[in-house]
Amino acid sequence: MSRIVPIFLALSSSTAFAPALVIADTLTITVSDIRVSEGRLLVQVANSEQRFEFLEESAASPVAITQPAEAGEMTFEVTLPPGTYAARVLHDVNGNGQMDRNFIGMPKEPWAFSNNALGNRGPAKWQDATFEVDGTTAIDIRLNQRG
Repeated sequence: MSRIVPIFLALSSSTAFAPALVIADTLTITVSDIRVSEGRLLVQVANSEQRFEFLEESAASPVAITQPAEAGEMTFEVTLPPGTYAARVLHDVNGNGQMDRNFIGMPKEPWAFSNNALGNRGPAKWQDATFEVDGTTAIDIRLNQRG
């Protein structure tokens, strides 16, 4: 009996300090209008304006996916806590890890933002691209073929 009490106390105290379960929801991202099976598809989901607009470079986004591109449509499923998010997608056709631009700075590779938001002489703004994750959420993003 003397051995049972210390074991019970050890087990009960270890569970008292266990981290609380984090509530997480599922976000399904479908990217369409992928024209060629070349390069990589880069998907970033940000949870703040600073991360979305790269104003806070030291902080990583909650989701960053890089997958070989497949022509047609690709679907990704991620788990996130409930909240407000925005997504950006780049089809890095030549696989150099960055968006290629022409001589006046316009994108030469397909790109897109959540809500299919468009920027005015630059990337889309946070407020135009945001969506809520609450429970099971699905978003569709169509690649912009300009460039």
